[in-house]
Amino acid sequence: MAPVGGAPDAAGPRGLVALYRRLSGLVAAPSADVQAVVAVVTAELGVLAAVVGPSAEVLAAAAPGLGVAEASALLRGDAHATAWPRALDTAAAAGRALRVPGPGTRVQVVAPVLLGREVPAFLVAEEDTATRDRPDALAGDDVLLLVAEHAATVVGVLAGRDRVLATAAGQVRGDLVSGLLLDRARDADQAAQWAEHVGYDHGVVHRVVVVSPDDDDAYGAGPASLLGEAEEHLLAAAPTALTVVRDTETVAVVGEPADPVAVGAACARRLARGRVPDPDAHWPVTVAVGGPVHAPQEIAASYEQARRTLVAARRLGRAGRVLRFDDLGVHRLLLQIPDPDAARAFAREVLGRLAADRSERTVELLRTLARYFREDGSPQRVARALNVHPNTVGYRLRRAEELSGLHLDTYRDRLVAQVALEILGEMEE
Repeated sequence: MAPVGGAPDAAGPRGLVALYRRLSGLVAAPSADVQAVVAVVTAELGVLAAVVGPSAEVLAAAAPGLGVAEASALLRGDAHATAWPRALDTAAAAGRALRVPGPGTRVQVVAPVLLGREVPAFLVAEEDTATRDRPDALAGDDVLLLVAEHAATVVGVLAGRDRVLATAAGQVRGDLVSGLLLDRARDADQAAQWAEHVGYDHGVVHRVVVVSPDDDDAYGAGPASLLGEAEEHLLAAAPTALTVVRDTETVAVVGEPADPVAVGAACARRLARGRVPDPDAHWPVTVAVGGPVHAPQEIAASYEQARRTLVAARRLGRAGRVLRFDDLGVHRLLLQIPDPDAARAFAREVLGRLAADRSERTVELLRTLARYFREDGSPQRVARALNVHPNTVGYRLRRAEELSGLHLDTYRDRLVAQVALEILGEMEE
């Protein structure tokens, strides 16, 4: 098994050039594919021809008098009985076609398909030299090898063209999804058209899911980055989702019946594997889920809600978790305060020594007060929740009033106290 060169017989060049031109012409045909390439080789030389992947999977096949399925089956049968599958690695390393001796008078040629530095496939051609019947213009022992090499080049050009088209189509799709997220459509009709183009299902409710790394060094849009991985994991969890990678986040528009919270959590857990000691306790990303989307023009609102939820998660110390906009409660309003420090200063002012003193005893009072509000002012339910006597609850509430200067029997003080506790995150379960 060695590289072979040489020129065809005298009558060969004209026929070989004509065949080369026919194969090269496929590049200009919009509908041409690798099956068309092997079909030309088979029609001109009367040989079995195929394109196979690196693991010898048959991608296209043709043989005289046989259909594609029959030719593929014939090639797979030959793969077990001949040496050409073992020649794939050798041909890839050599970067040129190899002639592989077969049983009896049969000969196989393996030609690598080169795409830059990649070898995504191989062109395989096989004939029996004893029964070979070609036109004089294509006579010669080296014709099969030369044609296989040129056919492999054409397959590489077609693969490159398809890759470029796929990349361009992906870019257009990403631009349209970004346009919907950023409300760039001029009206509802254009938004509906963009949504239709990217495969939006108008019959189901959607929500926007934002996955954002908590480490600035993880930002990036390359396929090996955390953001690129996040897109893959989101699509694995919700194959019909509309996804796009933006500067510091990966965004998905997830439709029913998929649960957007479960989709985001599944993505985060997969990203955590190998990156954090305990993937179930903490994630390297924060996941935020916007409100429901009933029409394409509402996608932008859900996206804005998800982004606000992301900010809230980090303000509340809930980074590395999943949070829904629907669960924000009063924090929807608190997020409108441009200066978080001003909000925290207000909360400390309202709660006085109750917030300033971080001793264990005072923290216990603060948490009892928060539980009192969560239990709608019922000391009995607070006692059951904290596993203490109701009298203990009453004592703690009086001490909380003394330290804060609040009067819990007045509506105004109860309101500002609850808001202050929300700002400090004390109302979290």
